[in-house]
Amino acid sequence: MGILQKADRCMDEAAALFGENKLFLAENKAQETAGLYKSCGAYEQMAKTVNFMGVIYASIGDLSMSIDCYLEAMDVAVEQGSTEIIMLVNNNIGSLYMELGLYEKAIRYFNEALELCKPPLHGERDSYYQELLMLHLNLCISYTGINEFEKAEKHLSDAILFNEIAGSDKNRFLIDMSQAHMLWKMGNEDEVRDHVEELVEGAINNINSANYVLEILSLCNLFMNMGEFDAWKKVIVEYERFAIETENLFFQKTCVKMWMKYESAMGDTEAYNKLCVYYANLHSMQVKEQIKRLGDTIDLKLQLQETEYERRKAVRLNYTDMLTGMGNKFKMRNDFEKLVSKNQDSDGAGITFGVVDIDFFKSFNRNSGRVTGDAVLKELSSIINESIKDKGMGYHFYGDEFYIILQETDEDIIKNIAEHIRLELAKKQILHESSKVDEYLTVSQAYVTAPDVKVPDEFSKLFKTVDEVLNDVKEKGRNAYKIV
Repeated sequence: MGILQKADRCMDEAAALFGENKLFLAENKAQETAGLYKSCGAYEQMAKTVNFMGVIYASIGDLSMSIDCYLEAMDVAVEQGSTEIIMLVNNNIGSLYMELGLYEKAIRYFNEALELCKPPLHGERDSYYQELLMLHLNLCISYTGINEFEKAEKHLSDAILFNEIAGSDKNRFLIDMSQAHMLWKMGNEDEVRDHVEELVEGAINNINSANYVLEILSLCNLFMNMGEFDAWKKVIVEYERFAIETENLFFQKTCVKMWMKYESAMGDTEAYNKLCVYYANLHSMQVKEQIKRLGDTIDLKLQLQETEYERRKAVRLNYTDMLTGMGNKFKMRNDFEKLVSKNQDSDGAGITFGVVDIDFFKSFNRNSGRVTGDAVLKELSSIINESIKDKGMGYHFYGDEFYIILQETDEDIIKNIAEHIRLELAKKQILHESSKVDEYLTVSQAYVTAPDVKVPDEFSKLFKTVDEVLNDVKEKGRNAYKIV
């Protein structure tokens, strides 16, 4: 199984754990997923995963980690040009502001997200109407928060419309609760009281860890303001069951705060004081848990970093000639295909394929020894790299032949490179007693220009052609170069 397939599977597992309210397990699996996507260069999927991690952190009350994830996801999404992820992040940042009661800031982010929530170009994205529904609901809640009821009503109507188009009832409770808050603040108290039992039933039957805490807190505040103490208590009891089942200290702390507010409103001082002590104990346990999670997160990130380092090291080894440090034949083919792709996407300047061959190197190796021969190969690799810097790349993958790919087809520039290689090697005055052309080490060179290469398959053709040109140079006496 490839890394990308493994990452996709991990993402499915993280989403499943989140749906089961196993938030800490979902967090760890999502972190692993993000690392896998990053290691194989799937940056858009990585951004989506990091955004999902932000949702998980928000669900467990860690707003600091949540915003860190959203900002990281935003940076990657902007770099990748992923409008959908930018839209999702804007919506999530708006939700954080809305949760804090900073409605005007929330509205800014929700409106930016709405601007980006465009219909898909090909077919219909399953989540499109769901995204529109949530954005309009969030805007309804936020405009209600600042008493701009006309705008709130408009967004509520849009949310109801998109919910009908989506054909799903899973957001009915959130729609009903948003409408109840708006009507209560508008002074339509009797209409809200007529639907108290429906709201309680909705709270009991619509548990979703992503939004449930905010929804329940909001509903409890509404019932407190209405003086609906029986309904208020029913909702807290149901939320307490949810908090205990999930074994989530953040949920349990939130539940205790709800009970504290309830007992205070009921005037039961003794019960309230006991809850205060219980809340302090839960807070201490949560701090210890956060420290442990932070340690686990550091361990996981270091592990992923080490894995990524080993992967890059393996890639470097697979692409590098160990003797000279130049690229090998695999890297040469890979670089050639990248240049061809670049030429396809733009009006590229073409490329030149070259080869540099040490004259009578076998006899030199035989007389001077392999250690000296290896030193010569290293020396020539340095000369080639210096001669072609900023204009191309050099490769060595067997024997005494060095290949060059130049992002150039200008004959004068190629001549200058060939001359520079010849003269710099001559300056070294490396004795070659068995040479038939000079007392010192020399090279033969061949270059084939391809002004309009745009097909990766031309690699084999150019490789064959440059070898034929080199053979021609050798047959005519060596210690020379030819450009065709």
